[in-house]
Amino acid sequence: MKKIICLVLVILAMGTMYYFSSQEGNVSKIQSDKVVKIVDEVRQEVTLKDSKLISIKDKVFNVLKRYGSKSYIVRKLAHFSIYACIGISLCLMLYVFTKRVFISATLAFIISALYAYYDEMRQLSVAGRVGSIKDVFIDSSGAITGIIILVVIIVMFNGIRGFFNFLFKKSNYKETV
Repeated sequence: MKKIICLVLVILAMGTMYYFSSQEGNVSKIQSDKVVKIVDEVRQEVTLKDSKLISIKDKVFNVLKRYGSKSYIVRKLAHFSIYACIGISLCLMLYVFTKRVFISATLAFIISALYAYYDEMRQLSVAGRVGSIKDVFIDSSGAITGIIILVVIIVMFNGIRGFFNFLFKKSNYKETV
C-alpha cells in the first residue's frame, strides 16, 4: 500500500508540473498575476511595528526587485516549490522500494533534473512559452532542496515511520488530579 501511495504522489507532483507547463504563456502570466495580487493584499493587511523587521523587509524587497517583476519571481518560486515536491516524492518512493537513502536521493535527483530538462524542452512547443537552462537549474535546486530535507528526516528519525511516531507520539506524562 505504501508503494502505491508513493507512486501516486510522484504522478501527482509530476502531473502538476506538466499541467502548468502546458499552459500558454498568457494563461501562466494571468495565474502569476493573481498570486501577486493576493500576496500584495495580504502584505497590505500585515503591519510591522518593529523597526528591525521593517528594515529586513525593505532589504528583501530591494534585493528581489533586481531579479525582475513580482510575477516573474512568483513563477520561479512556483517552479522551485513544485520541483521540491517532485524531488521529495521521487526520493520517498525510491526509499520505500530500496530502503537505501543515498541511492534513493541520488536517483531522485537525477530523475528530477532530467524531468526539468524535458519540461523546459517541451515548453518550446507551447505558445508564448520559452525553455530556459536557468529554469532547469531553478527546478533542480528545488528538487535537491526537497531531497535534502527528506534525507535529513529519514536519517534523524531512523526512517519515515520513526518521523511519524515522533510527530504523533502520545505523551507519557499523566496528570495528577
